[in-house]
Amino acid sequence: MNRSTRGLVVVIPAFNEARTIRDIVRRALPHADEVVVVDDGSTDGTAGRLTGLPVSVIRSSRNRGKAAALREGIRWAMSRGSAIVTLDADGQHRPEDIPLLEAIHTCEPTAIVIGARILEVASIPRLRRIAHGAARFWISLASGCRIRDSQSGFRLYPARALKSLESRCDWTCGFALESELLIEAGKAGIPIREVPIAALYGDRLRRSHFRHIRDTWAIIRMVARKILTGPRGSGPRSGAASPQSEDAAPLSSRRSSGNRPRVLFVAEAVTLAHVGRVSALANMLDVRRFEVHLACDPRYASFVRNVQASFHPLDSITPATFAERLRRGDPLYSADELRAYVREDLRLLSSLAPSAVIGDMRVSLSVAARVAGIPYLTITNAHWSPFARSRYLVPELAITHRLGPRVGQLVFDAIRPFVLAQQVAPLNRVRKDYGLPPIGPTLAHMFTDADRVLYADVPALVPTFSRPAHHSYLGPMLWSPVESSCLPDDLPRGRPLVYVSLGSSGPERMLPVVLQALERSGCAGIVSTAGKPASSTVPLSVRTREFLPGCEAAGMSDLVVCNGGSATVYQAMAAGVPVLGIPTNLDQYVMMSHVERAGAGAWMRAGTASTDAMTRHITRLLHEPGYRQSARRMQAAIRSGEGLSRLDQILDGLPRARSFPGEGNTEEWDRSRSGDEWGGSPHPARARPTGPVRLMTLTVPKQTLS
Repeated sequence: MNRSTRGLVVVIPAFNEARTIRDIVRRALPHADEVVVVDDGSTDGTAGRLTGLPVSVIRSSRNRGKAAALREGIRWAMSRGSAIVTLDADGQHRPEDIPLLEAIHTCEPTAIVIGARILEVASIPRLRRIAHGAARFWISLASGCRIRDSQSGFRLYPARALKSLESRCDWTCGFALESELLIEAGKAGIPIREVPIAALYGDRLRRSHFRHIRDTWAIIRMVARKILTGPRGSGPRSGAASPQSEDAAPLSSRRSSGNRPRVLFVAEAVTLAHVGRVSALANMLDVRRFEVHLACDPRYASFVRNVQASFHPLDSITPATFAERLRRGDPLYSADELRAYVREDLRLLSSLAPSAVIGDMRVSLSVAARVAGIPYLTITNAHWSPFARSRYLVPELAITHRLGPRVGQLVFDAIRPFVLAQQVAPLNRVRKDYGLPPIGPTLAHMFTDADRVLYADVPALVPTFSRPAHHSYLGPMLWSPVESSCLPDDLPRGRPLVYVSLGSSGPERMLPVVLQALERSGCAGIVSTAGKPASSTVPLSVRTREFLPGCEAAGMSDLVVCNGGSATVYQAMAAGVPVLGIPTNLDQYVMMSHVERAGAGAWMRAGTASTDAMTRHITRLLHEPGYRQSARRMQAAIRSGEGLSRLDQILDGLPRARSFPGEGNTEEWDRSRSGDEWGGSPHPARARPTGPVRLMTLTVPKQTLS
């Protein structure tokens, strides 16, 4: 596994955990270089359950308490790794969440990272929630840092931080040790960060070893002593990730073994267009200069097999779910879905440690990339920019069908601010989980919240005004699916040719209407069904294929009929061919409003389209020369490249991700070598242990027992 942190050792203290220990260790091994279990005098055969696993075991002859077990495990780990993860052996922590902590450590190597149990808190027993709340208040007060889960034993400690804290803490104080470590870290100015994890409780967990009266009293005494005997610390007061300290590992350490910056492209595979744009952009990079990776849902893996990039599976909601939410006007994602997205994003970012991540519609990256401290670039259309003057036409919603387009538009204009705020609310709830500030209550804010915003447009078609320097036009990203068929060579001659592509998100019910209109207008047609079944009645002058090379098809046509999405619109504009759009969702309506404004096409509502109306539109677009002339002006703008930026130049000039938006990202990427060469990783690879258990027995004198 390609992991970002080398020398990561997992320490698992265990006392009578025979039921769960093997499963916990087995799940932790893929995420660590070494795993050590400290068997603290177990009498149920805990150590014996680890036979055959590549794990080290330290055995104590007597039970000495969690603090002593942690100390033995940490001392052992400090001689072998630069970062130490501690987690409980009872199943309360998910080893699969280790990369979430590691992602923050990669960003801020000097910080202690806590897996904070702030998700699904309803599963925590009520008395424990009350106790955690009290502990959170007093330990935050004593440490000078805001800590949301001071009692979580799932943590990542930098070895250097533990070394500096070793003499400050009482390593015989049982459960109070973990609280004391946080207090002393805060006083020493060591950053304390948190990453949200789920709270796992229930009948399947064994009864806690925590002795409520004795251990609570020990923690109270320790905290009171710390408050009364020392000044409060001056460390960071927020649990969110923050700028790295000056001696932290620079971003430029995230490089491949071949000294090329590693760039990760991520597509939200709710439509084929988002996958296609990312694929086209990834293929623009010179693989001699960049190590390219691409992540998207496996459902579209076959479409990206020709991309010069390493593929990584990353789940997305289904296109059908996405389309239904668009149709109903519901939020595109729930908060729980976005939380799952962020966790998966962080695991991937932790594994690859890219120099930059470029996302298309993957809005969770505005959280994950910031938490991981990785420069984040988003691909979007300029019509979603806060600096564009876009016309928001009412899409095909229930109000449109019930009230008609005119009244529906009036209602939509009135409720649009509330509808768009509803779309952003789930993302802001997740941002709050990670200590990030909320973004503005519009889709424009959600789609452009990134360190760099890349418009997949030309300014001639979708202009912007007074945009900031970190917003750039890249131009259209023209692509065709790998599965594209050859263009038919048996088309009727002497007729206008119309290329029809309603895309993966277009309404299937419209295809028969389009085909009838083509026949009535005397046109020949080539139709890409995007993998959907073709109409049962196809005119003799029309040829259908599942997929076609869109740029070539548009280039040989006189008119393009599509769903109004930017992918096919720009294929038409690049060929200098006018467009008839049949939009259904807001994105398509906004895009077609710009096409109409430019005079390069027209649109008609899918909900009210008829064969007669479509025939009239096709005839007008084919025979009025102004549409063709405007489309050719767009073609000239695309070919000239005026106002467009190059991705490789943008990547070369990216700042290091040392802060959040508004805190000033101005420091250039560090280059430790001349020219385009990038330095290597600061930590050599450490092979994860293989083979049987390494058993070490620790005999404890009776007088040291507590």
